[in-house]
Amino acid sequence: MEIKMKWDGDLRFTSESETGAGVTVDTGVAYGGSGKYSTPMELLLVALAGCAGIDLVMILKKMRVELSKVAIDIEAKRRDEEPRYFEEIKLVYTLSGEGLTEEKAGRAAKLATEKYCSVGAMLREKAEITYEVRIEQP
Repeated sequence: MEIKMKWDGDLRFTSESETGAGVTVDTGVAYGGSGKYSTPMELLLVALAGCAGIDLVMILKKMRVELSKVAIDIEAKRRDEEPRYFEEIKLVYTLSGEGLTEEKAGRAAKLATEKYCSVGAMLREKAEITYEVRIEQP
């Protein structure tokens, strides 16, 4: 995997992946950035939610659940000292679908969060990652 990163001036950078996809990052306003783009730390949480979400959907499809909703909210706490990495991250999965039970949802969330998500595996070195599952009726 290869990413190319280019400085756009100020505290802003734009990346391009091998596939041509790009992302612009900036710092938050508190650090002198424009606040118009995601920060690298926000993108880390986006990567975690995307990774766990993809794994969760794949697992539930194998369980023959017909999903109608998957929403993932993340609550995260960073250290006060530098480097300000995440110490605690909580994923809140809100799910709905035909054939979805608390047992299936809980098992899929556990597997996605604790076993299969590569981003989570890397973040667990520094952060405690927990999760909660909420089921809505279709």
